[in-house]
Amino acid sequence: MSAEALRIGYVQIRPPGLTETFIPAEIEAVRAAGATVEMFVANPDGNRRAEPGRAAVHLLRRPGGLPADLRLLGPPSRAAGGRGLARTLLASGAATALVDEIARFDPDVLHAHFVNLPTAVALLVGRRLGRPVTATAHAADFLLDPDPAALGRRLARLRHLFVVSAATAGQLAHRGVPIATTPHRVVRAGVDARLLDAAPAGPAAAPGTPTRIVTVARLIPKKGIDTAIDAVARLVQAGQPIRYDVYGDGPLRAHLRRRIDSAGLTDTVVLHGAVPHPVATAALAGAHIAALPCRSAPDGDLDGIPVFLMEAASQGVPVVTTAVSGIPELVGPDSGWLVPPDDPVALATAIRAVTAEPVTARRRAQALLLRLRSEFAPAVQADRLLAVWRDLAGPAPARRTLLGEGGHR
Repeated sequence: MSAEALRIGYVQIRPPGLTETFIPAEIEAVRAAGATVEMFVANPDGNRRAEPGRAAVHLLRRPGGLPADLRLLGPPSRAAGGRGLARTLLASGAATALVDEIARFDPDVLHAHFVNLPTAVALLVGRRLGRPVTATAHAADFLLDPDPAALGRRLARLRHLFVVSAATAGQLAHRGVPIATTPHRVVRAGVDARLLDAAPAGPAAAPGTPTRIVTVARLIPKKGIDTAIDAVARLVQAGQPIRYDVYGDGPLRAHLRRRIDSAGLTDTVVLHGAVPHPVATAALAGAHIAALPCRSAPDGDLDGIPVFLMEAASQGVPVVTTAVSGIPELVGPDSGWLVPPDDPVALATAIRAVTAEPVTARRRAQALLLRLRSEFAPAVQADRLLAVWRDLAGPAPARRTLLGEGGHR
C-alpha cells in the first residue's frame, strides 16, 4: 500500500505548545511523504480550566458511549483515586466531541503524541470507529503518571508504540511496562526540516568579546538552568566575558531571577521569557554555545531528547549538555561536551573548553550536524512511521467496510 493512500488522524487534547514544535514538524514530514494528515484537537483554545466543563457538556449530550469507554480504560487505581476517574471522564468527553469530525475524515490510523490523556482519547475514538491506534511516548507523559496500571492498560491496547529514544523504552520497562513483548520502534522527536536546509557554522567568539551562550527551555527543574547560571557566575568571576540568553518561561522564573541578582549577573544573564519559535531559533544564529544541563527532577521528571539540542545542532552551534536520559543518543563525546548533571564546575570547564578550542568546537559541531541529518531528520522519522502505519491500515476496501459496519455512536 502506498503512502499516498494513507489517511492519518492525529489526536491531541490541546494545540502543540511552544515546546512541542516536533509535532507540526512530524506532521509536515508525513505529509511530504505523500500521506493525508489532519490534526484533531479536543480543546482548540488550550484553556485547561474549561476542559472539565466541556467534557461534561459532551457527555450529557451523548452519554451512550461512556459505559464502554469506562470498560476500555478500566478502573483507576487507589493511588490515582478521583484524579484517575476525572481523567477517564475527560477522555470520554473529548472522544465524544471529536468522533464525528474524525469519522468524516475517515482515517486509516489514529495517532497521538504522549501516552497519557491524548492516547486515552485516541483509543476511545479508535474503538468507536474501528481504527488502529498508535502513540508516541516521550518522558513526562509516563514518568509522572500516578497510575502505572492504567498506563499499562493503555499501552497494551495500542497496535504499536513509538518511543523517542532507546532510553525511553528502558524507562517504560522500569515502570513495569512489558516493553520486550510490546510492539515498539524508536521514532525521534524531529527538528523542523527547514532548519536543516542551510545550516551555518556556529561562530567562534572573537578575543575579548563576550561568549554568547543560549538556552531555549521551559523554566522547570529538569532543565538545570540554575546550574548554568552558577557556571556562568564562575566564569565571570574568573574574568571571562559572558552573555547568557535564556528564552522560555515557567514556574522557576522568580527563583532564577533571584539567583541571577544575588550572583551579580543582572547585566550578564537575560531571561527573555516565552517567545515565538522563530524568535528562539533565530537567537541561535549568533550563539557561540548552546547549553542545557538537564537533570532528573525531584518528582522523577526527565527529558527525552530535547528538541533545543537538535535545533542548536542544525545551526552548527557547539552543544554543552549532560549525559541524562536519551541525550547521549544524540550528543556524544565526539559531537559535543557531556558533563555530569548538577555540576557547575564541570559545566564551566566545558564552556571554557569550547571557547579555548575553536577548531575542536567546529569539528564536534559538524559531527553533531551530520548525526542529526542521518538519524534525526524528519523525513527519516516519517519513513519509520509510515512503514508501521501501512502494515496496520490493511487494504483500502476492508478499511471502508469496517467503518460502514461498525458505526461510531
